[in-house]
Amino acid sequence: MTETTSDELERALVRDLEVFGDRFRDEQFSTELYRALTNTTWRKRGGPEGHLALSWSRAERIVNALRERHDDEPLALAQTGGEGEVSNNVHNLLEPLGWSSRPLDTSRHDDAHVSDPEDVPRQDDEPPEWERKAHTEADENRR
Repeated sequence: MTETTSDELERALVRDLEVFGDRFRDEQFSTELYRALTNTTWRKRGGPEGHLALSWSRAERIVNALRERHDDEPLALAQTGGEGEVSNNVHNLLEPLGWSSRPLDTSRHDDAHVSDPEDVPRQDDEPPEWERKAHTEADENRR
């Protein structure tokens, strides 16, 4: 199997993120990073050509894998809001490493959009997981 540019860029990003080490213990930093990795395209100056666009679940998995390397619990990040917001903190950490971002153009299909291979497509008549969870929580709160 040949490696894609997205695979190369994702590996380069993870390698670069590893330098932040103990910062992943900070839930605020981890959340800011997740938000910055979603709904954006990332390019690496001097890296593989092209750009990387991560799905929400893929970005969550990357952040949590880096947290777990420091014995921290995973966070529920996907679909928590703020997706696509690149904080000054994250920008100022990634820019010196050669990374730049742009908002993801969601009006068209992007072949570089990397989804989590464990994402399970839902049936058209099946509500998304967040909606099922919200209904369950609302029912529990009414009791």
